[in-house]
Amino acid sequence: MEKTSIKMQMLEVFRQRMYYFLTIALILFLVLLLQLINLQLIHGRDYKLKSKMNMENSIPIPASRGEIYDRNFKSDSDNVTLVTNRPSFNLTTIPSRFKTEDELNRTFNNLSHLLDISNEEVIDNINSKKRWERVAIKEDIDFNVIVKIASHQNRFPNIEWEAVPVRVYSYKEMFSHVIGYIGYISSGEYRRLRGKGYKHYHKIGKTGVEKEYDEMLRGIDGYIRRIVDVKNRIEGEEVGSSPVTGNNIVLTIDYEIQKVAYEAMKNRRGAIIVIKPTTGEIIALISKPDFDPNLLILGNNNGTIRELSNNTDKPFINRAIQSRYPPASTYKLITAIAALEEEKWKAKHTLFCPGKYTLQGYVDRNFYCHKPHGILDMHEAISESCSVYFYQLGYLIGPSIILKYADYFGLGEETGIDIPGEISGFIPSKKWKLKTFGQPWFDGDTLNLSIGQGFVSVTILGMANFVSGVINNGVIYKPHIMKEIRTFDNQKVIMRSSPKQIREIPLSPLTSNTIKHGMRLAVRKGTARRLKYIKIPIAGKTGTAQTRSRRKDDSTQHAWFVGYAPYGGDKERSIVVAVLVEHGITGAVWAVPIAEKIFLRLVSLGYFDV
Repeated sequence: MEKTSIKMQMLEVFRQRMYYFLTIALILFLVLLLQLINLQLIHGRDYKLKSKMNMENSIPIPASRGEIYDRNFKSDSDNVTLVTNRPSFNLTTIPSRFKTEDELNRTFNNLSHLLDISNEEVIDNINSKKRWERVAIKEDIDFNVIVKIASHQNRFPNIEWEAVPVRVYSYKEMFSHVIGYIGYISSGEYRRLRGKGYKHYHKIGKTGVEKEYDEMLRGIDGYIRRIVDVKNRIEGEEVGSSPVTGNNIVLTIDYEIQKVAYEAMKNRRGAIIVIKPTTGEIIALISKPDFDPNLLILGNNNGTIRELSNNTDKPFINRAIQSRYPPASTYKLITAIAALEEEKWKAKHTLFCPGKYTLQGYVDRNFYCHKPHGILDMHEAISESCSVYFYQLGYLIGPSIILKYADYFGLGEETGIDIPGEISGFIPSKKWKLKTFGQPWFDGDTLNLSIGQGFVSVTILGMANFVSGVINNGVIYKPHIMKEIRTFDNQKVIMRSSPKQIREIPLSPLTSNTIKHGMRLAVRKGTARRLKYIKIPIAGKTGTAQTRSRRKDDSTQHAWFVGYAPYGGDKERSIVVAVLVEHGITGAVWAVPIAEKIFLRLVSLGYFDV
C-alpha cells in the first residue's frame, strides 16, 4: 500500500513537470512562429530590401547646375550661354571600406601609376577627409581610364566612378567677377549649410552669381545602385533616383557691352560699371586684373588658388565693389549740389582761378589747379574741372554740408548689389579725424574734401549710383545683376527682378539740371570733349585722383570718368557709365577713351533713340 502511494506521488510529480515543460515548449514555439510571421509577412519587404542593400553600393549622381545667360535671352532662339556644363567622370572611394592600411596603400599605389599622380598626393587627399566620407580621388577622368579600372577590379577594390557634370565658363576671364566660380564645400560651409540638404562632397558657389544664387542653381542629386558580389565586384547597376537639374538664371548683363568694356580695359587695372539708372540693372561689370574660373573648379586647384592669392595685382578682388578710391574731381559734383541745395551759392555766381589757391594761416599753403581758368561760373567750373573754384566754394560752405550730401547719396554705404563681397565707401567726419589722428579738422582738410581728395574714398559702383541719383532727380534704385530665374527647361519663370528704390534725396530739379548741364559742357568743350562727336548727346565728369602726397601728373594717379547718355532725352532710356583706371595718368587720357568705346557700342546696339 505504501509503495503504491509513493509511486502515485512520483507519477503526479512527473505529470506536473511534463505539463510545465510542454507549456514552455509551446510558448517557445509560439514565439518562433510569431517571429517567423513578423520576418516573412509583416517586415518581409523591409528585410529583403536591407538584404539587397548589403549587396549594393549607392553612388551619388551629382545634379547639373543651372545654366546662366545674358540679358537678351529668348526661349525660342539661340542664346548667349555664359555658363553651361559638360559630362565627365570622377574616381571616388570611401576609405573606411578598406580592411587594412596595406590594402589601401596597395590599391592607391596601383592607381597612382594609372592616373600619373604621386601616391603621396592621393594618400594626403584621403587623410584630409573623414574615413567614412566619400572622397574624390581624381576629377575629370578620361573614359578609357574608367574602362581599365572596371576591367581589373581585383587590383582596384573599393574604387568607384561616378558620372559628374563639369562647369564650363564659356568666356573665361570676361565674366569672372560677375559669375564667380564653384569649389568643394569647406568644413565651415558644410556645418552651416547641411541643414539645407548640402553634402560634404558637394561643390558650391564661392564668389559672384554662383555664390549668391547657389541654392537656385544647384539641383537635386540622384544615385546609382550598384550590385556587388561577396568580393565587392560589380555585377550590375540600376538608377535608384535620377538627378534633377538646377534652375537657369538670366542676367541683366549684356554680353556685347561686357565684351567691349573688357577689351577696352585690356591689361589695365581698374573697373567699369554700366548701369540703367531708372531700374538698377547692371549691363556690364568689369574688374581687372581677372582670372579664369575654369582653372579653379577641379579638386587639385590649391596651387592655382595660392598663386592667384599671392599675386600682387590681386586678381581675386572685384575692384568694382571691393576697392575704395579717392573720387577726385567727380566729387566736385557733390560739393556743387551741397552749395546749391543749401542755398549758399547760385550757379551763375562766378569765381576767379589764377591757377592756384593760397590758404592763409601760420604758414601759407598753396592748393593748385591743373591750369589757370580765369573767371568761371558753376557750369564752366564743372566743365573745366576747376579745382580753385571748388576750393573756394568748399571753404565757403564748410565740410559739414558737403559730408551731409555725401551721406544722402549713400557714398559711405554699401549699395546692396546681389553679388557677395561688396564693401562701403568711406565718408570722414570731424569726430572721426579727432579720434583717429588726435587732431581737429583743418581748413586744408575742407579744401581737399571739396575736390574729392584727402580722407574721402568711394567705390566705383557707389559713384555710378550717385550719377544715377542725379539723373533721377534724387531717386536711387538698388543695383542688381539677376534679371530672372527660370526652370531647367526654360519653360517657366520662377522669379523676376523689379526695380527697388533704396534712396530718395531731396534734390530740386534746378540743382539736378545745373549739375547735368555742367556735365554736358564737359563733353561739348571741357575735359571730356573727346566724346562730343558721338551721335547721342553725352554728359560726363572726369577725375584724376592723386595717390601720392606730392603733386605729379604721371601714372601715379588714378583716372576717373562718370557720365551718362542721352543728355536731355528720355530718362527711361538713359545709361550710366563709370570707369576707373588705376595709374591712368588723368581721366581724359585713359578713362574717357574707354567710355568712348562703350558709348559707341551702346549706340550701335540701339540702346538710345538716335
